[in-house]
Amino acid sequence: MAKQKLIKNLTEYPTRIFYGWWMVLAGMLLMFYTTGISFFGFSAFFDAIRVSLKWTRAEVAMGPSVQALQTALMAPLAGYLVDKFGPRIVTSIAMFIGGLGFVVLSKVTTPLHYYLAFILIGTGMGATAYVLVATAISNWFVKRRGKAMGITFMGPGFGGILVTLIVFFVEVYGWRGVANFIGFATWGFAIPLALIFRSAPEKYGQEPDGSNVSLDKTTLLEEQDPEFSFKDVLFHKSYWLYLGALAFQQMAISAMVVHHIPALVSFGITNQLAGVMVLIFTVASLPMRFYSGYLADKYDSRIVTASMLGFQLAGAILFVVIYNIWTAIIFEIIYGIGWGGSNAARLSLQGKYWGRSIFGSLMGIQVGIGALGGFMAPIFVGWVTDIADYRLAFSFLVIPLAFSVLMIYSMRPPIIKNYRPQGNL
Repeated sequence: MAKQKLIKNLTEYPTRIFYGWWMVLAGMLLMFYTTGISFFGFSAFFDAIRVSLKWTRAEVAMGPSVQALQTALMAPLAGYLVDKFGPRIVTSIAMFIGGLGFVVLSKVTTPLHYYLAFILIGTGMGATAYVLVATAISNWFVKRRGKAMGITFMGPGFGGILVTLIVFFVEVYGWRGVANFIGFATWGFAIPLALIFRSAPEKYGQEPDGSNVSLDKTTLLEEQDPEFSFKDVLFHKSYWLYLGALAFQQMAISAMVVHHIPALVSFGITNQLAGVMVLIFTVASLPMRFYSGYLADKYDSRIVTASMLGFQLAGAILFVVIYNIWTAIIFEIIYGIGWGGSNAARLSLQGKYWGRSIFGSLMGIQVGIGALGGFMAPIFVGWVTDIADYRLAFSFLVIPLAFSVLMIYSMRPPIIKNYRPQGNL
């Protein structure tokens, strides 16, 4: 009955806003929240946990690394589940588990409890949230996918606001109280947003991008993505280049996120200013999060994605020579542009090359592979810093970013039986 009512609402009033855009808004808010607290936000907890529990940097970094490993295990399953059962139920359950992880984190006294907390966070709120949101949005858009993804992934760009708040409240109320509050806030904020998501628009009497169902079927067919079998994609060289590029990029960004604030503090910047730097980083990513999606819709998505990774590479080089607040600000802007711009462009590239029908399953695999890089890098940086310093540790991460640029640039569109490329590839 509920589905029949929704179908009636979507088809009887064609002048209403296309439901996919409401999903974009929900996705943007969900990514703002989950990225702000579980991705960027941990850097604000890092030193407080290290001092409180008297652990080394490598030991503290093991937590988000365990989260990344759990994401690597769960992301393929999450992608499969959302393709099979739809995003609403799967995402709601994921947000409940993620909130539970923060409640457990607030109680930890031993490494075992600490790792359990991050297993829960990684299961519900790590990159799995990214998979679920991206898949849900991709199913509702084809011609405007880049724009829709660009708006959706502006959410993480605002996530820096949450980081500055976490830095403040950790100093006032302690890290345990803040972690506990985040757990309950997740249940009250993220789960209702998850309930807005729906499966593919065809199930509700609409076409992707809000096309009128009365349009000529030939016209609609021409606007659709190419569709491939899972086997076809796995046998295509470009997909493995795509996976490798994501894994190398994830190595760089995961280490940066975990060690961002403590690294800046070691460079002579105060803890409060370091929190502001994270805000600058995320805000600087906002324009290109949207504009790169527009560029990917209009031009070669591969070139746009490689260019954004090039900005991230330039920022990574600058990071190891930060000596004052001004070079830190320049780094945050350049790195933010590159990291933010790569998201929408890369997801648009995936949709153009391999279509919608297995988008979630492919997202799950590539995020899982990327999470393996995210598992190793924070521990490695913590270990090198314990015996040397952050500058040496981060200098090693310039190399994988350089490889990611080359891999994306080397990709070529798939040439498979019955394949008709869409847009400007």
